[in-house]
Amino acid sequence: MKNKIERPLRAAAVGALVLLAACTTPPAEPPVATIKLIHSPSNVDELLAYGIQVRKMSAAEVARELQRANANPSGPANAVRRAMLLAATRDPIDLARAEAQLWNVMADNSVEADKLKPFVQLLVGHYSDLRRVADNAEKSAGQARDAQRKVDLLNEKLEALKNIERSLPAAGK
Repeated sequence: MKNKIERPLRAAAVGALVLLAACTTPPAEPPVATIKLIHSPSNVDELLAYGIQVRKMSAAEVARELQRANANPSGPANAVRRAMLLAATRDPIDLARAEAQLWNVMADNSVEADKLKPFVQLLVGHYSDLRRVADNAEKSAGQARDAQRKVDLLNEKLEALKNIERSLPAAGK
């Protein structure tokens, strides 16, 4: 009879243990740090895209955009935009002004300017190269004009000598 009573008690005890085991939570896993990378375009990305747009603009569109950019509040990104527009005019004076705009950004110690400085350094180098090329082209054009003037002068002297030769009496005929 002992077996008959013990069996239901054992079964009840096992059932209670199963219920208790089900009620306990498993040990918590250590927290895992997840980093979600969000790519948002930076000012440099926006300025690169703007530079591409500026290169496609006509001279009239550049002039209108430059007026609009001059009306915008000053800041490093806007200074770079103005510099890109000034450089797009292909005028040596505007190119020098563009470089000055970029040097102002380089002198700026704000967080926004610090982020733009590598890009600005690239533009400064590019614009100074453009100025050197423009200066050399202007110098070469001046030398070509001087050479053409000399050629024209020599042609005039040659024609004058030919006229003198034609006016001389034919000697020894």
